[in-house]
Amino acid sequence: MPGGYTGRYCVVNLTDGTTETVEPPDEFYRKYLSGVGLGAAVITQRQKAGTDPLGPESHLGFCSGLLTGSGSLFSGRFMVVGKSPLTGGWGDANAGGFLSRELKRAGYDAVFFTGKASSPVWAFLTESGVQIKDASGLWGKDAVETEESIRTDLGDRRVQVAAIGMSGEKRSLISGVVTDGGRVAARSGLGAVMGSKGLKALAVRGRQKIPVADPGRVKAINEQFLKEFNTSKVADRLTVRFMNLFSRIIARTGISIPAQASTLRELYKKYGTPGLTVYSALTGDMPIRNWGGVGYTDYTFDSAAKNSDESVIRHQKRKYACHSCPLACGGIIDIKKGRYSGTEGHKPEYESLAAFGGLLLNDDLDTIIEINEMCNRAGIDTISAGTCVAFATECFQKGIIDEKTTGGLNLGWGKSEAILRLTEMIIHREGFGDLLADGVRRAADNIGNGSDALAMHAGGQELPMHDSRLDPGFGIAYQCEPTPGRHTISCFLYPGLFSVEKIFPEARLRIKRSKGKAEKMIQRYAAGTLYMQLINSCGMCLFGALTSRIPIAEYLNAVTGWGLSADDYFRSGERILSLRKAFTVREGIRPEDQRLPDRAAGRPPLEGGPLKNVTLDMERLQGAFFETMGWDPATGGPTRDKMAELGIETKE
Repeated sequence: MPGGYTGRYCVVNLTDGTTETVEPPDEFYRKYLSGVGLGAAVITQRQKAGTDPLGPESHLGFCSGLLTGSGSLFSGRFMVVGKSPLTGGWGDANAGGFLSRELKRAGYDAVFFTGKASSPVWAFLTESGVQIKDASGLWGKDAVETEESIRTDLGDRRVQVAAIGMSGEKRSLISGVVTDGGRVAARSGLGAVMGSKGLKALAVRGRQKIPVADPGRVKAINEQFLKEFNTSKVADRLTVRFMNLFSRIIARTGISIPAQASTLRELYKKYGTPGLTVYSALTGDMPIRNWGGVGYTDYTFDSAAKNSDESVIRHQKRKYACHSCPLACGGIIDIKKGRYSGTEGHKPEYESLAAFGGLLLNDDLDTIIEINEMCNRAGIDTISAGTCVAFATECFQKGIIDEKTTGGLNLGWGKSEAILRLTEMIIHREGFGDLLADGVRRAADNIGNGSDALAMHAGGQELPMHDSRLDPGFGIAYQCEPTPGRHTISCFLYPGLFSVEKIFPEARLRIKRSKGKAEKMIQRYAAGTLYMQLINSCGMCLFGALTSRIPIAEYLNAVTGWGLSADDYFRSGERILSLRKAFTVREGIRPEDQRLPDRAAGRPPLEGGPLKNVTLDMERLQGAFFETMGWDPATGGPTRDKMAELGIETKE
């Protein structure tokens, strides 16, 4: 058998406790790789169309990456996959840490759960198979407590755990899956699927050696890669040093600095994602006041700086790196205030700082740190949770709801205590929080009275903290991708940072043949999303791809021994993307169901700031992207000819 994959996955039926082990042929891995590709292929074939994602017949998968554990850099992420109860279509989320490698070392590329346990359980996966254990004593504990309890019970600190907290137990549709003390696979609401099955946690311990076709070649690739990656350029250091000053200049003049992967690498090494807070707030990248405000006038430099770079790492006690990561953008902080005072946790990332910062005009970092830890432990998506609070706040400010609705809570922009309290209510489905715990689309449907105009989501999933009016490529990602409302796939900025034209000759040719700037931008966007299918199927990290030119084809050939071209892998990315989209279409989701909200498309346009008078023509962008991908404009999915061309089969 070639290297990189174990050649088997298992399916656990929680209803009767049985386990099925499946050994796909090598050709299966050549078509779908592993990670999200394997997950999409397995669930599409095993799960019937129209299955209730919270019903016992649904499948929930935990998938390792094809390159995970091979020695390849940036390959430490795992994927959680299934039908999203939040959007109704394909759902996936990923997180770092060390679970992905442990899964492979246990001898499985993935483990899937179906059925429903009669009482709470947790699963322990080893080379010997799966043990189902009683979780009655864990139900009600937060995810970090659960992880510690399981490790103590097993007497093994090397056990890796993925667990749900209170939000997953209560089937909040914005809940995720937590590993390594607060790394959350947050999007798509898959924590609710886990909770619906009565599965509190998956624990994994493995000791098997992961097969690699040519370990010497992997080592050589790493050495060559790290020579450049670890080179620090004076220009990049100076740009990072004066980033906040440049942000103020850009905000006032509109002059921009060309994005460089090496600069972003320098920034992430020093600060992690919090290094972007001021820049994003002032230049128009960060949505302000529920997408209705302007950063440098409504949030201001001083407010943004309180939640950015030096202000955040002042709390950091040590850096954090996931498995096989040379970047170490994460950090462990000392929590000195609030309910978690005296403990440590993961530092808040940019998305959390923005969702509970600029989106709410909140500059109280101590409160954001407390909220971040609370969300991590509860296993809830901070993007969605912050958006829900912003939605409720604007509804309150406009008189659509009042204190009778909120249970006496007086909501307002920048009111940190009210923000914290409402987040807690969402986590515990308490009072008004119960209405928000399933996302803003369902909350707006319930509240009515024009509140839907304030609900910032696409297809049911809350929009990330990157403004589509600044980068229309995010508009395509939010509206057109199989999992809507996601910023981690592509936009107009990413492909250049990815170096897709240098990695894939086919991408370079497609872009070169394009007529006009607009068509070239769509082709670059498409190349970016196809590349990210590979990244997510190999267990690799977006930040690695954004900060360096990852030698992905070289890694794949060295690990698997396949000897395929970069364009062969590019084609695999196209197959995986179209398969995921076909799943979403099969579930009855149509293009109009994932429409970008008017405000995010500049209707009406902002009256000031870097995005003044910007309006997106999403109909044109969507049509051009669908045509590029060979997707039917009516259904939004791949045409029959495209399915046949890519060798995709689905189950009705």
